[in-house]
Amino acid sequence: MSQSLRSREEIEEIKKGIMPLNMIWGAMLGSLFMYLVVGLYTRNTINIPMEKDVLDKLRLALYAASFVTLTATRSIRKFILNRKPGIISRTTVPPKNPVIARYTTAMVIALALSESIGIYGLILFFMGKNAKDLSLFLLVAAAAMISYRPREEEIISLAKRMNQLKSGTTERA
Repeated sequence: MSQSLRSREEIEEIKKGIMPLNMIWGAMLGSLFMYLVVGLYTRNTINIPMEKDVLDKLRLALYAASFVTLTATRSIRKFILNRKPGIISRTTVPPKNPVIARYTTAMVIALALSESIGIYGLILFFMGKNAKDLSLFLLVAAAAMISYRPREEEIISLAKRMNQLKSGTTERA
């Protein structure tokens, strides 16, 4: 009975903790729209002269950086969510709910890395004035952010895994 009661309390904590996560996610997703507005608004104001071959190399480098960022983000997020307790996170103030704290860390890092793809697009737009580059980078960044949005069922699953680790039992697949 005490285990199910604890689980219900934990689920309630998770439900309360999801709202700030959604606000963070919404703000970061909204920043991509701001990059679009800033880019288009300053289109004729910011002029960075660059030779075509240098611009082509920069474009290739930023597309490669975006690909690396996308693939690394998934691995980094998975590492943070699946690591054993005590690895990496050393905070001075213990979190009210370690599951929410871990999930928040993983989500914010994944969103920041995804947002960096939008920044790559904005930089490329300032250099080459190609709206297609800006749009493509922003769309990829938005798609990544949408895939890493906060999910209540994912947090509950993480809480169950963490509780199993604490109690010393693990599910075998």
